[in-house]
Amino acid sequence: GAPVQTALAKTNPGEKRPLNIAIFSQAITALRPARVRALDGVLPTATIAQVQTELAQGRLTSEELTLYYLWRIQKYDLDKLNAVTELNPDALDLARRFDAERRAGKVRGPLHGTVALLKDNIGTGDALHTTAGAAAMRNARADRDAFLVSRLREAGVIILGKTAMTEWANWTTTGPMPGGFSALGGQVRSPYGGKLDVAGSSSGSAVAIAANFATFAVGSETWGSLVAPAIANGALTIKPSMGLISRDRVIPILDSSDVAGPFARSTADLALIMDVLVATDVNDPITAAAATAPKGFARDLNGSGLRGLRVGVIPALAPEEAPLQAQLIKSLKADGAEVVELGAQPDTFTTYGEEFLAIGFYGFKTGVERYLAATNAPVRTITEVVAYNAQSPAERAKYGQDMLEKSANTPMTSAEFAQRAQAFNLRTRTDIDKLMAANRLDLIAGTQWAVIVGIPYPPAGYPAIVTPAGYLPNGTPASYTLTGRLFDDAKLIRAAHTLSLFAPSWQVPDLRKWR
Repeated sequence: GAPVQTALAKTNPGEKRPLNIAIFSQAITALRPARVRALDGVLPTATIAQVQTELAQGRLTSEELTLYYLWRIQKYDLDKLNAVTELNPDALDLARRFDAERRAGKVRGPLHGTVALLKDNIGTGDALHTTAGAAAMRNARADRDAFLVSRLREAGVIILGKTAMTEWANWTTTGPMPGGFSALGGQVRSPYGGKLDVAGSSSGSAVAIAANFATFAVGSETWGSLVAPAIANGALTIKPSMGLISRDRVIPILDSSDVAGPFARSTADLALIMDVLVATDVNDPITAAAATAPKGFARDLNGSGLRGLRVGVIPALAPEEAPLQAQLIKSLKADGAEVVELGAQPDTFTTYGEEFLAIGFYGFKTGVERYLAATNAPVRTITEVVAYNAQSPAERAKYGQDMLEKSANTPMTSAEFAQRAQAFNLRTRTDIDKLMAANRLDLIAGTQWAVIVGIPYPPAGYPAIVTPAGYLPNGTPASYTLTGRLFDDAKLIRAAHTLSLFAPSWQVPDLRKWR
């Protein structure tokens, strides 16, 4: 490890990587203020289908769309929201290429010429780094695109850059580290006000979508890292079923729980993105399931996705959510769902947390080290990461690194891990299946954090979806979360789409007033 430490020590010691927007400064000036105002009137609430209409009818080009997002990042993200950590120097070239294809009559599909941001644990084989927010990974680049990135590129998506994340996907410390903080990325802030919690590790991706820095974004979840930031920041997300989306070249916490998923502005958008991302990948054998699982996510979004379903509603966790809870139940019934009001569920972290951590320490160490070796990273072991941080802890491990230390020193063996991880996943599945069978449920729903706290859907590999539901009295975004059984993803998208039709409309955060 010594030569690696010496090489790393020459880099900036764990300081935040400045966002290099200067490479686009001249191009951005071509976007006149009147044009920005016109696009501001269309794009912040536009669905992918509406963006495609603008592109197809020649009222917008992908180059201009990319410039518009860059303009907004320069204006509202730089030293403010801090959601974007790095921009792809090739973004405008990619946009021009997809514009040329469109002019030549080649449109690759419904995502052609749209613009995406990726969480900084998703590998790209381009000029962008893939760092998981860690100082020790400052100069790390993936050796090639993650399979899911290849799928996006083939669909004609412009990869605009990387989004900030909680460092190592929040597997750094049990100390008081806020969500959205990393040594390389700094602190992500909410578009609804800088003092609000941005939650979970995919916070940069969720904030980027709420703030309209891209057409859509991709994050990842081990336990709540898609769902929580979507709730906190007024974005939509789906945490897909295990086996639908490849985990290839995504820096993991725990392979047996990790899933990548999209953030977007509508359920129809989530469906279109899922139609591209869900595919079988030879690099990830678990995705064999994608060949036979129900697909066609964008079909049948007709506003009757709840009719005839039995939906269990779990109690809200806070008294101020009572009106939101009543609104959820009323909306479910309005489309013909049968509502079963469930009792309070045990806190999943109390019930399962100890075992999840024990398995996670080993899974994180082996999974990350496998990624580091495969991508020829500047560090090769968690022990080296810990040692690197210890050289300059104030900059590199501001809130401590006890979880990294426990991972580096885990006494678990591979045989014990395999047995315990499988047993843990089975236990969480069995617990959910029992609850659903006892109440003859098709889906489970809740407001705000109720589903994350009450249902162990992530280790079970089950899907969950978040859709905005208005605002709480203090102005923070309110959401509904739905979960179901394995491969109920299309059913969840239809149900959430229907719920969204009854919810108060989403309001664009006014970033001019941001503080």
